[in-house]
Amino acid sequence: MFLSRAAEVVLVVSPRYANDVAMSVEAAGMVPRVERLGVEALAQCRDNKVRVAVVDARGALDQGLAIARLIGPEVGRQQGGMLVLLSRSNAVDTGLAHDSGATNVLVSPFNNDAFGNALWLTARTAGRLSVRSGTDPEPPMRDALTGLATGDQLQQWMTNRKTAPGALVVLTLGVGRVGAINAAYGRGVADEALRAVAGRLDGIVNDRFAAGVQSRLLARLAAAEFAIAVAGDIAASDVDLLARQLVSAFATPFVIGDREIRLTARIGIAGVGGDTAGGDTADVLIRQGSAALAAARAGEPGAITSFHPETQGDTLLRMADLVSDLHHAIENDDITLLFQPVLNLVSGRISGVEALVRWNHPAFGLLDAETLLETAATAELAIKLGRHIRVRAMREVMSWPVPLTGLRLALNVTAADLADAGFVDALKAGLATSGLPRHRLTLEVTEGALIENMADAALVLEGLRQDGIQIVLDDFGTGFSSLAWMARLPIDGIKLDRSFTRALGGTEREQIVVETVVQLARRLGLSVIAEGVEEPIQLAAAIAAGCDAVQGFEIAVPLSSRRLVEFCKGWVVGAAS
Repeated sequence: MFLSRAAEVVLVVSPRYANDVAMSVEAAGMVPRVERLGVEALAQCRDNKVRVAVVDARGALDQGLAIARLIGPEVGRQQGGMLVLLSRSNAVDTGLAHDSGATNVLVSPFNNDAFGNALWLTARTAGRLSVRSGTDPEPPMRDALTGLATGDQLQQWMTNRKTAPGALVVLTLGVGRVGAINAAYGRGVADEALRAVAGRLDGIVNDRFAAGVQSRLLARLAAAEFAIAVAGDIAASDVDLLARQLVSAFATPFVIGDREIRLTARIGIAGVGGDTAGGDTADVLIRQGSAALAAARAGEPGAITSFHPETQGDTLLRMADLVSDLHHAIENDDITLLFQPVLNLVSGRISGVEALVRWNHPAFGLLDAETLLETAATAELAIKLGRHIRVRAMREVMSWPVPLTGLRLALNVTAADLADAGFVDALKAGLATSGLPRHRLTLEVTEGALIENMADAALVLEGLRQDGIQIVLDDFGTGFSSLAWMARLPIDGIKLDRSFTRALGGTEREQIVVETVVQLARRLGLSVIAEGVEEPIQLAAAIAAGCDAVQGFEIAVPLSSRRLVEFCKGWVVGAAS
């Protein structure tokens, strides 16, 4: 993928995350050779003449740098390259890593694309003699996907302008929902969406500074992360205006073929506050922008966060290491589960709950599900996280007192889950160990999770239905073929998206649309749940439209197990008869 050599062997030395790094090496089109101890790694370098090494010091800085110092001289004698991986909290130690023998350093969080590029550069360092002879390709001058500048070019551009008068500011923009688009429609559509994002950002930046005295550069840092650096006479108010323009640009969908793709954006800003020349280095400003973006990711889509080192520098830099924190959160069972009640409109009973996930971060408090899932996708932990959540939820439900033992449990299933060959076996194992009866389990699947491989997904869902598990199509009304899915998919019900639910209290035309959908579902033998019911008028309209059940703040907010028990004391509880 990144090298002309199809079988470049890479020595991977990682005390903590060896398997994850090995998988990333394979994704880059190279062959990993894994060792966990420094002496064994040194033997590999000597005996097998490995010319490219990756030393993972994340979560084990002293041990990792010691390994780098041990094998570094041997790698150097073979004219090799060594990539050292650091946690975000240790980003200030890049100098130590280079002193320990690293030719290249990569700081988390990063995805496979960023890792692959760093590994490519390391291999080029190792092959610099063959590069002179013309046997290796020259590095790309621009980002291959978008045509924008690369992260290395951005850093060099900023370094060249550090000595000039005026401000130097970097806005780091993270694009949300790219992973969901990739899962729903495939890599090709996701790549086209990123190209469209690049074009829209480029237009805004060029329009904004067409008549100004500033110089600027737009770059793509990672798969779904961009940066805009501005040098010259620019005030904080100008930066704020630019950030708001960039975020607002995502309110309009991106049209890819015959699809409208909706993406979100968050921005982190560094360097605001006057003349930064002679202050922080370019790489520090880029790191601060990434830290501010990490903080913005904890907020709603459209969030803009500025880095203020005098008041929150340590906190924001710590937040940028969310990927590493998530590893530990899963291992230490620090993921929070909440349960939102579902009211059955036929029986008047609380008939079930949907399990919702939150991350109670030790430094930043309760982070929402979107932040958690985006971090999991970045860390390639989505499947592991999904399994962890499902088992936790089933066990917790089975610990509830007798009045709640008839409630159904609804769990969300993603595209990554359905594509996982071990998904069904893991689900059945969780049911067996928890003791939750299969007829009390509902799996909620979005249309987007089904589109990429409809045939295989349908077979998986039909098998689960045959085992007594209920399948519900979630977020109904957000896709382009939802009506067709009702007839084609092996499902038991649909859950109306919040946009449909809002229409329940809207105009007469809007209500007619919803009522028609409900009637069609009923004729197909499907149950209908309206989620996002937040006002009495919506509840009354859901009843009038013929919905079977509702869920939302008008009934109850998501609750902990303890608060759910208290809440249910005021209701008749149990599955509908």
